[in-house]
Amino acid sequence: MPRLEAADDASWLDAFGFVPQTEEISGDAYVREIRVSTGVAEELHITWDVADDSVRVRHRGNERILVDLFREQATRLTIERDEHGTALVLEYGGPDGAGRARIQVSPEVVIEDNFLRV
Repeated sequence: MPRLEAADDASWLDAFGFVPQTEEISGDAYVREIRVSTGVAEELHITWDVADDSVRVRHRGNERILVDLFREQATRLTIERDEHGTALVLEYGGPDGAGRARIQVSPEVVIEDNFLRV
């Protein structure tokens, strides 16, 4: 049974001005995606699969992938907004450990990913 809880469409709309769509490449209704422009020739491409509990974040700049973060056993994908900007928070893990990735979207892209074994 899927465990991934993802932010609802209203949260994405509030944070970025648009809602996630079905992933273009696969056409799979369980895979959602959103693309966020983060600067000149720079973008974050976020996809998540609620059926397989996985999340991928690709940070692209100047037509190339700068960071490709893929996590399985994802449990939560949320959006944080405060006076410092907007960030995505991804929680993941299983019986051997737990992880948390924080992807700051604005004012600049900063990716932090931590995994602790239990």
